[in-house]
Amino acid sequence: MVLPARKARFPPVALSSMMTTNNLPSLLEDTMDICLTPAPEDMPVERAYVISATIRTFKGRRNVEAHLFRTGTREEELASLEGMRLVGDPIDPANPGDPKDALRAVLEAFTKEECDAVIAYLERKYADRFTAIVACPLDLPIPQGVAPLSAIPEGKTMGFIRFDTVSGYDLPFGFRGFYDLARHEPLVNEQH
Repeated sequence: MVLPARKARFPPVALSSMMTTNNLPSLLEDTMDICLTPAPEDMPVERAYVISATIRTFKGRRNVEAHLFRTGTREEELASLEGMRLVGDPIDPANPGDPKDALRAVLEAFTKEECDAVIAYLERKYADRFTAIVACPLDLPIPQGVAPLSAIPEGKTMGFIRFDTVSGYDLPFGFRGFYDLARHEPLVNEQH
């Protein structure tokens, strides 16, 4: 079952002074769609949710997609997943990769409670900067050869948004967002 997207309005500053006929349409555009697809009840792991968020403008690009992931997992968490048949066939049989990397990708997913907390945090702190948040169940089994997002090296166009290092961060767990600017057109190419 897919829950319908809801519109989240960012907390306006001095709303009455902003309400003019000239800027009312722009106020209506500053909403964020939130879509949460519940995980099936028979998911074999608690960490069942993956989240992506679309940033209105970021580093000179429009509608940049960030894939959010949990940080701070421990080796004992990894050991608890071994033998649960969460890893599927290799993406590339000639280069199968380490099955533990696929399990690390599972550990970067969120529990339902964490997913709700991340959405609420982004809605509260960044609603005017995001156009959408999509949370859905992790697709299991994870193909062998998939690496965790945290293992991707940063580069000229790829990097991480370190939400958990921002002043005022108040969640009891860390999370970050991976982005790739090369997948998005620069704002300077837009015609007005």
